[in-house]
Amino acid sequence: MGEEKNRLDRIILKLGEKIKTLRIEKGWSLQDLAEKSSISAAGIHKIESNGIIPTITTMMKIADALDKKITYFIEEEEKDAVFVPARGRETIFTFKRGLDLQGISAKKYGEFIMTAAYSVVEVGASSGRKPMSHRGEELVYCIQGKMEFRVKGEKYVLNPGDSLHFRTQVEHSWKNVGVVQARLLWVLAVPPS
Repeated sequence: MGEEKNRLDRIILKLGEKIKTLRIEKGWSLQDLAEKSSISAAGIHKIESNGIIPTITTMMKIADALDKKITYFIEEEEKDAVFVPARGRETIFTFKRGLDLQGISAKKYGEFIMTAAYSVVEVGASSGRKPMSHRGEELVYCIQGKMEFRVKGEKYVLNPGDSLHFRTQVEHSWKNVGVVQARLLWVLAVPPS
Protein backbone atom coordinates (compact mmCIF):
# COMPACT_ATOMS: atom_id res chain seq x y z
CA MET A 1 0.00 0.00 0.00
CA GLY A 2 2.80 2.44 0.91
CA GLU A 3 4.67 1.60 -2.31
CA GLU A 4 1.53 2.30 -4.39
CA LYS A 5 1.01 5.65 -2.62
CA ASN A 6 4.65 6.59 -3.33
CA ARG A 7 4.15 5.67 -6.99
CA LEU A 8 1.02 7.84 -7.22
CA ASP A 9 2.79 10.72 -5.48
CA ARG A 10 5.64 10.50 -8.01
CA ILE A 11 3.19 10.52 -10.94
CA ILE A 12 1.33 13.54 -9.55
CA LEU A 13 4.59 15.43 -8.92
CA LYS A 14 5.69 14.84 -12.52
CA LEU A 15 2.42 16.00 -14.13
CA GLY A 16 3.28 19.69 -13.91
CA GLU A 17 6.88 19.12 -14.97
CA LYS A 18 5.83 17.15 -18.05
CA ILE A 19 3.30 19.79 -19.09
CA LYS A 20 5.79 22.63 -18.64
CA THR A 21 8.54 20.76 -20.52
CA LEU A 22 6.27 20.07 -23.50
CA ARG A 23 4.97 23.64 -23.53
CA ILE A 24 8.50 25.09 -23.52
CA GLU A 25 9.67 22.62 -26.19
CA LYS A 26 6.87 23.94 -28.43
CA GLY A 27 7.93 27.51 -27.67
CA TRP A 28 4.54 28.32 -26.16
CA SER A 29 3.82 30.78 -23.39
CA LEU A 30 1.30 29.98 -20.66
CA GLN A 31 -1.19 32.11 -22.61
CA ASP A 32 -0.57 30.10 -25.80
CA LEU A 33 -1.38 26.83 -24.03
CA ALA A 34 -4.34 28.48 -22.31
CA GLU A 35 -5.85 29.49 -25.67
CA LYS A 36 -5.28 26.05 -27.22
CA SER A 37 -6.68 24.13 -24.22
CA SER A 38 -9.42 26.47 -22.98
CA ILE A 39 -7.83 26.35 -19.50
CA SER A 40 -6.80 29.65 -17.90
CA ALA A 41 -3.12 30.61 -17.93
CA ALA A 42 -3.28 30.93 -14.13
CA GLY A 43 -4.72 27.41 -13.86
CA ILE A 44 -1.98 26.00 -16.10
CA HIS A 45 0.67 27.79 -14.04
CA LYS A 46 -0.74 26.26 -10.82
CA ILE A 47 -0.72 22.79 -12.41
CA GLU A 48 2.86 23.23 -13.69
CA SER A 49 4.08 24.32 -10.26
CA ASN A 50 2.17 21.47 -8.55
CA GLY A 51 -0.09 23.97 -6.78
CA ILE A 52 -3.20 22.03 -7.83
CA ILE A 53 -3.94 18.57 -9.14
CA PRO A 54 -5.91 18.79 -12.40
CA THR A 55 -9.18 16.99 -12.99
CA ILE A 56 -9.30 14.32 -15.70
CA THR A 57 -11.26 16.71 -17.94
CA THR A 58 -8.61 19.41 -17.55
CA MET A 59 -5.84 16.88 -18.27
CA MET A 60 -7.68 15.70 -21.40
CA LYS A 61 -7.86 19.28 -22.70
CA ILE A 62 -4.18 19.94 -21.95
CA ALA A 63 -3.07 16.60 -23.43
CA ASP A 64 -5.07 17.29 -26.60
CA ALA A 65 -3.60 20.79 -26.93
CA LEU A 66 -0.08 19.37 -26.52
CA ASP A 67 -0.85 16.57 -29.01
CA LYS A 68 -0.18 13.80 -26.48
CA LYS A 69 -2.20 10.87 -25.21
CA ILE A 70 -3.25 11.29 -21.60
CA THR A 71 -1.28 8.13 -20.73
CA TYR A 72 1.92 10.04 -21.51
CA PHE A 73 1.35 12.12 -18.38
CA ILE A 74 0.77 9.21 -16.02
CA GLU A 75 3.36 6.73 -17.25
CA GLU A 76 6.47 6.47 -15.14
CA GLU A 77 9.65 6.62 -17.11
CA GLU A 78 12.92 5.41 -15.67
CA LYS A 79 15.89 7.32 -16.98
CA ASP A 80 19.34 5.83 -16.86
CA ALA A 81 21.03 9.09 -17.87
CA VAL A 82 20.13 12.77 -17.78
CA PHE A 83 22.11 15.23 -19.92
CA VAL A 84 22.12 18.88 -18.84
CA PRO A 85 23.81 21.20 -21.35
CA ALA A 86 25.52 24.29 -19.89
CA ARG A 87 22.86 26.55 -21.40
CA GLY A 88 20.07 24.26 -20.26
CA ARG A 89 20.63 24.59 -16.52
CA GLU A 90 17.50 25.48 -14.61
CA THR A 91 17.54 27.77 -11.60
CA ILE A 92 16.80 25.97 -8.33
CA PHE A 93 14.60 28.05 -6.06
CA THR A 94 16.02 28.81 -2.61
CA PHE A 95 15.04 31.10 0.25
CA LYS A 96 18.72 31.75 1.03
CA ARG A 97 19.75 35.32 0.10
CA GLY A 98 22.90 35.64 -1.95
CA LEU A 99 22.79 32.02 -3.14
CA ASP A 100 22.21 31.22 -6.80
CA LEU A 101 21.78 27.53 -7.65
CA GLN A 102 21.68 26.08 -11.15
CA GLY A 103 20.74 22.42 -11.53
CA ILE A 104 23.33 20.20 -13.20
CA SER A 105 21.64 16.85 -12.47
CA ALA A 106 18.28 15.12 -12.75
CA LYS A 107 15.52 17.42 -11.50
CA LYS A 108 13.76 15.12 -9.05
CA TYR A 109 15.10 13.01 -6.19
CA GLY A 110 12.83 10.13 -7.32
CA GLU A 111 14.86 9.50 -10.49
CA PHE A 112 18.23 9.31 -8.72
CA ILE A 113 19.38 9.48 -5.09
CA MET A 114 21.72 12.38 -5.84
CA THR A 115 21.17 15.93 -7.04
CA ALA A 116 23.79 18.56 -7.82
CA ALA A 117 24.04 22.28 -8.47
CA TYR A 118 26.54 24.81 -9.71
CA SER A 119 26.38 27.43 -6.98
CA VAL A 120 27.31 31.09 -6.80
CA VAL A 121 27.43 32.53 -3.27
CA GLU A 122 27.67 36.29 -2.78
CA VAL A 123 30.22 37.76 -0.36
CA GLY A 124 28.83 37.58 3.19
CA ALA A 125 25.88 35.35 2.23
CA SER A 126 25.14 32.56 4.70
CA SER A 127 22.75 29.75 5.45
CA GLY A 128 21.21 31.84 8.24
CA ARG A 129 21.42 32.15 12.01
CA LYS A 130 20.23 28.65 12.84
CA PRO A 131 22.18 25.57 11.73
CA MET A 132 20.37 23.19 9.39
CA SER A 133 19.92 19.42 9.52
CA HIS A 134 18.16 17.03 7.13
CA ARG A 135 18.49 13.54 5.67
CA GLY A 136 21.36 12.66 3.39
CA GLU A 137 24.93 13.64 2.62
CA GLU A 138 26.46 16.70 0.97
CA LEU A 139 29.66 17.01 -1.00
CA VAL A 140 30.89 20.54 -1.70
CA TYR A 141 33.80 21.34 -4.04
CA CYS A 142 35.13 24.91 -4.05
CA ILE A 143 35.94 26.29 -7.51
CA GLN A 144 36.45 29.94 -6.53
CA GLY A 145 36.37 32.04 -3.36
CA LYS A 146 36.50 31.14 0.31
CA MET A 147 33.68 29.36 2.11
CA GLU A 148 33.35 28.52 5.78
CA PHE A 149 31.31 25.49 6.78
CA ARG A 150 30.46 24.44 10.32
CA VAL A 151 29.54 20.80 10.77
CA LYS A 152 28.60 19.62 14.25
CA GLY A 153 30.40 22.67 15.67
CA GLU A 154 33.66 22.07 13.80
CA LYS A 155 34.86 24.77 11.36
CA TYR A 156 36.12 23.99 7.84
CA VAL A 157 37.39 26.68 5.45
CA LEU A 158 37.26 25.78 1.75
CA ASN A 159 39.52 27.50 -0.76
CA PRO A 160 39.70 26.69 -4.50
CA GLY A 161 40.31 22.98 -4.98
CA ASP A 162 39.15 22.02 -1.47
CA SER A 163 36.14 19.80 -0.83
CA LEU A 164 34.01 18.82 2.13
CA HIS A 165 31.82 15.70 2.43
CA PHE A 166 29.51 15.41 5.42
CA ARG A 167 26.36 13.77 6.78
CA THR A 168 23.55 16.31 6.78
CA GLN A 169 21.57 14.92 9.70
CA VAL A 170 24.09 16.71 11.95
CA GLU A 171 23.77 20.46 12.38
CA HIS A 172 25.62 22.37 9.70
CA SER A 173 25.87 25.89 8.26
CA TRP A 174 27.84 27.82 5.65
CA LYS A 175 29.03 31.36 4.91
CA ASN A 176 31.05 33.08 2.18
CA VAL A 177 33.93 34.56 4.21
CA GLY A 178 35.96 35.62 1.17
CA VAL A 179 36.22 38.89 -0.73
CA VAL A 180 34.77 37.55 -4.02
CA GLN A 181 31.76 35.47 -5.04
CA ALA A 182 32.27 31.83 -4.21
CA ARG A 183 31.61 29.28 -6.94
CA LEU A 184 30.91 25.75 -5.81
CA LEU A 185 29.86 22.36 -7.08
CA TRP A 186 27.29 21.25 -4.51
CA VAL A 187 26.04 17.65 -4.41
CA LEU A 188 23.27 16.29 -2.18
CA ALA A 189 22.50 12.58 -1.89
CA VAL A 190 19.30 11.45 -0.19
CA PRO A 191 18.96 7.66 0.06
CA PRO A 192 15.48 6.20 -0.48
CA SER A 193 13.50 5.87 2.72
